[in-house]
Amino acid sequence: MIGIFDNDIKDILGLLDGTSSKRFPFDEKDVLPTQERSDLVLMRDSAYELGGSNLDSLGMALVTDDVDLKSETILVGKELKDIKADCNYAKIVLISLKQSPDEEQKIFDLIKSLEYAKYKDNVRGFMMRASALTKREQVRVSKQALKDGLSFQKLGNTIIASYLARSVVSAVTVIFIADAPVGFAPIYAISDRSSEVLDALNHILDNVLVDCAHCNLKEICDKVEGMRELHLKRAK
Repeated sequence: MIGIFDNDIKDILGLLDGTSSKRFPFDEKDVLPTQERSDLVLMRDSAYELGGSNLDSLGMALVTDDVDLKSETILVGKELKDIKADCNYAKIVLISLKQSPDEEQKIFDLIKSLEYAKYKDNVRGFMMRASALTKREQVRVSKQALKDGLSFQKLGNTIIASYLARSVVSAVTVIFIADAPVGFAPIYAISDRSSEVLDALNHILDNVLVDCAHCNLKEICDKVEGMRELHLKRAK
């Protein structure tokens, strides 16, 4: 049962309703080769940085086994070839599962493994620097990669293919926001809330405190459907 991020996922999709976006259905034939380590792109070889120059930047992954998702890439803003300078950037990955584990610890472990999967599949000419603490995700894009046809559409296909290779995953929606006239405040708020939910789940698993009345995460558990059930089940 992983429904604890469902409202966050619905809010993210709701934010897209008021934007001009392009949608690309998943194409398994248009996937880029990947490597274990992030490519090194020097400043002199860089065309620009997504999220650079202290502009808005965010990376987020949310998991559900209830919300109906399509395997597709959604682009809000400009394609890589049309960007001319450092710009705002967000990459949001929504992952739908065929089924989720029954045990709370396995649920937590699965969520974390899917969240950190982004560090494993790296594309040439696309140097990602991500912070688990701040949730920022900056990318230095090489001039050569752009000449070779690197695009958000291909990157989305590559990310989707990587997740679909896991037997537990049924669909993946990848959302890119780049050089777009959108406010990031609502996106940051959703990211913060999802982090608080995951912290609360971790807190429950640690059995640090089973007295809800005195827990500083009580407000999160009260608001998020499924959290209280998990807590009570764990307490037993």
